[in-house]
Amino acid sequence: MRSVSIISGCSTLHGALRSAERNWVRQLESALSADNLTADHWAILSQLSTDDGMTMSELAAAARLAPSSATRHADHLAERGLIFRVAATDDRRRILIGLSNLGAKLVGRIRAEEQQAEDDLRARLGARRYSELVAALSVIAEL
Repeated sequence: MRSVSIISGCSTLHGALRSAERNWVRQLESALSADNLTADHWAILSQLSTDDGMTMSELAAAARLAPSSATRHADHLAERGLIFRVAATDDRRRILIGLSNLGAKLVGRIRAEEQQAEDDLRARLGARRYSELVAALSVIAEL
């Protein structure tokens, strides 16, 4: 069996996952770069689009980012008016982060491109294999 390194090939699960992630992000790169967003920005925005507000620690965990990175990215997104911070009504000491109207419009636009990329992948793999892939990746993500 030919050996392929983790960096350049997919002979290991790690290599396959990294290559798949990079190729997937490349699919969305034009939409993200047109709005000066990174993949980490997208991780934050897309998480916030499914919630009415979350704490920074919840957001960091959901976006799979280190807390310090999530804070830095959130600061950048807040400066652009894409997200906002507000005190929780049940505990004013708790700060919640939410998606602004401007952020929601941006997410909708990028989500449409993401959906098109998913539809293309589903067509290439077939519905059954696509569903199996999503299910397998969900299991891996929860390990």
